[in-house]
Amino acid sequence: MAQLALAWCLKYERVTCVLLGASKPEQVVENVESIKFIDLITDEINTRIEDILKNKKTRHFEERKWRQHW
Repeated sequence: MAQLALAWCLKYERVTCVLLGASKPEQVVENVESIKFIDLITDEINTRIEDILKNKKTRHFEERKWRQHW
């Protein structure tokens, strides 16, 4: 599940940096391996993830967040 979450973050074009946390060296390796799965997250899969999580981004939401930042 962690690899899916990290791959999704890396795929999302508005994310400029993904911070990894680990308490064991094996976790670092597992986290970095999520790069292999970025291209597997198609638009269809991304839509399914957003449907499950009920967090579909809307243009209005994105514009509002941008305005709040500035």
